[in-house]
Amino acid sequence: MTAITFTVNGTPAPQGSKTRTRYGMFESSRRVKPWREVVTQAASIAADNACLLGPLHPPYRVDMWFYIKKPRTTRATHPVAPTIGDLDKLARACGDALTTSGLIQDDRFIVSLHVDKEWAGEDGPGVIISVEEFGR
Repeated sequence: MTAITFTVNGTPAPQGSKTRTRYGMFESSRRVKPWREVVTQAASIAADNACLLGPLHPPYRVDMWFYIKKPRTTRATHPVAPTIGDLDKLARACGDALTTSGLIQDDRFIVSLHVDKEWAGEDGPGVIISVEEFGR
């Protein structure tokens, strides 16, 4: 069973909310495209460092730990502000990036997903992602 773990630094962005215009549907968050590109690049580098010749074999177990920058003034013990994004939408952006990077064949093959969201510490905001071949 192959497992790959890597860290992505930056501000996580949610994917999934759409805005309808007369020209079609667009992502509501302008931050999601740059965030997905950073995750895609980090996943590609992790795959190269692990000497993978292709994507991992499905199905997959994926763990994600999101770290969100804490505002200067908040009483919240956990990152739950509306501007941060839903946990499932943060995971969706990373799942698509894992597929784009070639680390996994498709995010539809993720059969186990564990996702946490916490305030960032000294290392700053970002995500730690672990991808494992499941059931082989």
